[in-house]
Amino acid sequence: MNVWIFQTGEPLPSDVNARPMRAINLSNALTSLGHNVVLWSSDFYHQEKIHRYNNYKRIRVSSLLEVRLIPSPGYKKNVGLARLFDHIILAKNLNKLLKQEKSKPDVAFIGYPPIESASVMIHWLAKHNLPCLLDVKDQWPSFMIDALPKGAKSLGRIIFSPYFYLAKRAMKEATGLTAMANDFLMWALDFSDRIKTGNDLVVPLTTSVDQVSASETKNALQWWLEKGIANNGEAKIMFVGSHYPSLDFSPIFEAAELCISNNIKCNFIICGHGELTKGLVDRAKKYKNIFFPGWVDRPKVEVLAKMSIASIAPFKNIDCYVKSLPNKVIDSLSLGLPILSPLNGEVKRLIDIEKVGLTYYDGSGFSLYENIIKLKLDKNLCKILSENAVKLYNKKFSYEKVYGGLVKHLENIATK
Repeated sequence: MNVWIFQTGEPLPSDVNARPMRAINLSNALTSLGHNVVLWSSDFYHQEKIHRYNNYKRIRVSSLLEVRLIPSPGYKKNVGLARLFDHIILAKNLNKLLKQEKSKPDVAFIGYPPIESASVMIHWLAKHNLPCLLDVKDQWPSFMIDALPKGAKSLGRIIFSPYFYLAKRAMKEATGLTAMANDFLMWALDFSDRIKTGNDLVVPLTTSVDQVSASETKNALQWWLEKGIANNGEAKIMFVGSHYPSLDFSPIFEAAELCISNNIKCNFIICGHGELTKGLVDRAKKYKNIFFPGWVDRPKVEVLAKMSIASIAPFKNIDCYVKSLPNKVIDSLSLGLPILSPLNGEVKRLIDIEKVGLTYYDGSGFSLYENIIKLKLDKNLCKILSENAVKLYNKKFSYEKVYGGLVKHLENIATK
């Protein structure tokens, strides 16, 4: 097949040391089976907040994979008018390119949001009677209204009404919808007044687990040692990801303080970077048991996981996370780590039913501290939760199962 993927806000195969997310994982799964892929994306690198080339660009990654970059102004913050303006210009530039496009895909996979670009791409595909899946990963534009003060929500709905129109049109014109969890898929179907069909599919945000060599493990162990993190049997709680406002790190600081006050040896290693990092690092200066090592690669993640008793997913209980299974949770399962999270909904059900972690009260450092003590004192509980995590990952969330199933789904839609 000739497959188009449209995905912004993620690392790309042409980026250096790119962490695989939806775009890279699906591209790899398709090309490994001989399918041709054109990956459309923004020239603006969302994670790094920089422009890749500051121009239109086509990059031939391999004989089966081409990346096409579309210019846009960029932005400094994830929420704000600058990002909305960036998405408008991105959609306009995409529309110009599509008007000149002579080739057509057999099937397309479109990331949502951004609303504007997804709507432009799907409308073009629908006009040419080409099948596509819309991959819904955020509750935009509803998320915009939720972020407004209570008294401004009605006015906000009027102001953002064009976004609601474009969002619903994109979802209705798509051949099928995909989402990372069932509750999220049901929200998208309800939002767009669609009835669930065989074209709709739940596709978890999982990634491939590459084999780490002995030399990579040795180097990673040394790197952690130089950062002051030793494999000395002391309890460690780890987090790997972006530091965004949708995460609540306050309970971690409270739990760290309680550990110090009660002479409990437990270190909190917060990997990654983002909008909140500077404030978090400044706040952590008085804590000897909180570490911010920055971004880490897979060997360092795996070594840290083997030294840790749990992984934390400190998401705020906002609707888009309550209805989803964030990739942090699935990453924890792949590493065989018990999950600590305050999330209700999909994550809480997963933790309660599959016995793969513990839930702490939203915003409560004391509740988090109690869970840590429970894991420290009960080694058998740690072992059971860890084993359950690995079993569940292999059963439902492995890269081969998830993306192998998605490729077959795209093949079936293209054939129909």
